[in-house]
Amino acid sequence: MNKSKTDEHRYFDGVFSYTDENGEARISAPATTHRVISYEQTEAYKREQAAEKWRRGRQPSFTATRMRNIHEVYDALTTAQCGYLMRLQCSVDYVTGRLVNSDKSAMSYADMRKELGLARKKSTFSEFLSACKRNDIITEKDGEHFVNQRYHFRGAFTDPYVVKAYTTKVKHVYREVKAADIGLMYRMLPYVHYDLNALCDNPYEDDPNKIRWFNRKSLAEAIGVDPATLGRRLPKMKFGDEYVIARIKVGGKEKYTFNPNVFYRKDTKPSDDLIAMFNTKEA
Repeated sequence: MNKSKTDEHRYFDGVFSYTDENGEARISAPATTHRVISYEQTEAYKREQAAEKWRRGRQPSFTATRMRNIHEVYDALTTAQCGYLMRLQCSVDYVTGRLVNSDKSAMSYADMRKELGLARKKSTFSEFLSACKRNDIITEKDGEHFVNQRYHFRGAFTDPYVVKAYTTKVKHVYREVKAADIGLMYRMLPYVHYDLNALCDNPYEDDPNKIRWFNRKSLAEAIGVDPATLGRRLPKMKFGDEYVIARIKVGGKEKYTFNPNVFYRKDTKPSDDLIAMFNTKEA
C-alpha cells in the first residue's frame, strides 16, 4: 500500500491517502476526528444552506394557499369571485388572517370595495362577501373580517402542499386583467408542480419522467372552462410585458408553467432556467 500525505496531514495526525489493491485512491483518517461524507451529502447541505439563505433573506412578501383545500372555495364562488378573493388575500395579517389596511387597521366594507375596484359596484361586492361568509371562507367578528386559514394565510409554514402568491405581483396583475382571469389562475393553484412550477395532473410526483403535463384541453377541463375560452384568455394574463403563464411547445404538443415571480412553491430561489422562460425580450 502506497501512502501519501494529504493537505489535512498538517492539521491532523494519522490522515493519509493511499492506493488500494484494486488501484483505487483511498483516504484514511481516525474515526475520532473525522467522519465520511459523500459528495451527494455535501451538495445536499449546500442546497439546504442556499434554501435557508433564501428563506431568511429579502424574499418578496407573499401569502400562502393550501392546495388541497381550495377546491372548497372555487366550488362555492364564481370565477370572478375567486379573483376578488385572490386580491383580497393580499391584505391578510400575520397569524390571525385578519383583513387589514397598510397601517394595520381593520378593513371596513369601504376599504375592501376600494381594494377590489368595486367602489361603485356595491351589489357585486355584497354578493361576493355574502358568498364568502355563507361558506366560511371569510368570517366576521366584532366588526372585523378574517380570511379562513384553512385556505389562505400569511407567515411561515411547514406544509409542503402550499403555493405562495407574491403580493406585489398579484396586485399588479389584478390592476391589468379582469377579475375572472385572476379567478382562472386561482383555479389552477392546486395543479402547480413543486420542482418545475408546471401545471399538471399530478403535482406531487417526484419523478420528472412521470409528470402528466396539462395541454390546453386538459387544463380547461381541470379548471371548468371550455378550451376556446382558455385559449383566448391566456395571452391576456400578463402584467406589463411579463406573462403569468408560459405556453411551451415541444414538437406538436403544448404544456404550461406558472411564472415563479407570481406563484411559486419552493423555498429556494427559482432557477435561472425557469426565470429565463418568461423573458420575452427579442434580439
